[in-house]
Amino acid sequence: MMVRRSIVLFALPALLAFMITARKAVAQRALGFGDDAAALPVGRMRVSLGALWDRANERYDANGNLRTLGASASASSWNGLFDARLAAASPLASVLSGLGSVDASLGTLAIGRRDASADALLGVELGVLPRLTVGARVHVASHAIEPGVALNTARVEGTMGLNPAWTNTAARDRNALLLTQFDSAIAQTARRITTCQASPSTAGCAPITANVAAAQAVVANATAFANALNSLYGGRKNAVGLPFVPVGTGAAQMAINQRVLGYRDQFAALGNSTIGTQGPAAAALFSPADLTSLLTDSLYGYRLRPLRAVHAYGVGDVNVHLKFRIYQTVGDDTASIRGFAFRQAVGASVRVSGGSLPDASEPFAPVTGSGGSGVSAQSFTDLFYGQRFSMTVVVGVAQSQAQNYAMRVPSASAPTVGGVPFPLVTADREMQLARTPGSQLDIAVTPRFALTGNMWLGASWSFSHQAADTWTTSVLDVTGSGTSSSATADAQTWAAATDWSEQRLALGGTYSTVEATREGRARLAFDVTYEHQQTLTGTGWRVSHLNRDVVTVRWYPQVWGRR
Repeated sequence: MMVRRSIVLFALPALLAFMITARKAVAQRALGFGDDAAALPVGRMRVSLGALWDRANERYDANGNLRTLGASASASSWNGLFDARLAAASPLASVLSGLGSVDASLGTLAIGRRDASADALLGVELGVLPRLTVGARVHVASHAIEPGVALNTARVEGTMGLNPAWTNTAARDRNALLLTQFDSAIAQTARRITTCQASPSTAGCAPITANVAAAQAVVANATAFANALNSLYGGRKNAVGLPFVPVGTGAAQMAINQRVLGYRDQFAALGNSTIGTQGPAAAALFSPADLTSLLTDSLYGYRLRPLRAVHAYGVGDVNVHLKFRIYQTVGDDTASIRGFAFRQAVGASVRVSGGSLPDASEPFAPVTGSGGSGVSAQSFTDLFYGQRFSMTVVVGVAQSQAQNYAMRVPSASAPTVGGVPFPLVTADREMQLARTPGSQLDIAVTPRFALTGNMWLGASWSFSHQAADTWTTSVLDVTGSGTSSSATADAQTWAAATDWSEQRLALGGTYSTVEATREGRARLAFDVTYEHQQTLTGTGWRVSHLNRDVVTVRWYPQVWGRR
């Protein structure tokens, strides 16, 4: 894609230079860069073919500050703030290890993300009345999101990993044996304490009767320790533990192993040697392979696809539109203008299709269009001064219709970066979402200057603002466990932050033989336009810091009427 774009960008100046040289004597007037208020003559068709390339690796936040696209999916400590099961593991690891406070974390996660698209543009317009032009436009889209994942790069950051007992029989048997040993030692010693209290002279009672309270404390503490082991690692019948347990080389696991040995020694001192020397099965440091397993294996509750380059291909937005010229003080030949001139038109557009919708199972889901149908209305005002200068002001309002799709809505308390929540959300947060976008205002001001009679250069400043969405939700029970209806309130919280504003600057130029053809001085009516767009400012997490290049060729055949 990059090679094709480079070829076009390098070849275009040469093509324009050739056209200027070859047609300079006959070409009259370029239509100009950007939209304008002109209506096609009756019977004249305009067929547009174009290519559009977008690149972005940053987005704006609510304060207008730039953030990398992957910032919301990056964490210096992937801990209980991001997964409730990690939050549940922290107090258990603290109790078992005796270390006070253990931050149950899978480690560092850094995602560098790049978005790119290559769209083909096709449009057909026709002058059906002296002032009325109708047409349709179609985008054929190829959008891609490429995430680069870096996880625990120093190999020491994480305190937790995947519980091996969930997938490994040997680890599961090890935990079961350990809990059996503890439960047996606790039960046997408790009975021995009762016997020794009733008959202190019984053989083997001396260590117990020497300090009954201490022996009872050992049993009570070991019971609490075994219960915590079962809650975290699993081991007893029908107990699987949590999906995350301490890593084998970490301080928490080593402290837990030492406490197992400590209980072994304490029970042995009381005459019971049931507990062995092995602690519970520990986890390996969380790795990229583990990340893939966590996201894709239904055991862990995410049911997402792995982090990888994702492409979306297909038809994007399909629009049907019309433009009606209301008034003008300029004739068809704009080369004859002296002083000021004015032209006004209005337009309306219906988006009959908005391309694909985001896939809830993709952490980063590209789409091929706006996602739904909608309507818009525009005002086009052309201002001319002489033969060299023109300017167009376009003001539009748009309203998209509701879109229905499945979405995973994070908790309202989920960590965010620049207003964007962590994208790895468990399947029990999935709900059916009816999203009604807020109304949108668009303003564009495009001044142009004629370098020659057939070539114009132009610039365009544009401003867009969209109000916040309205989200209506219903919970989908995708896990069989049910989901709290409070997720609906969370969705409304996120919807309130979806308003955005953006300013862009575009630079470009147009070469045209349209006026020359109308005068009978050229055989083929066409124009070629190149523009580069750059986002200047933005607020709201939906605004990317965009670089866009567009090349468009438009052909003007006469279908009927005077040529």
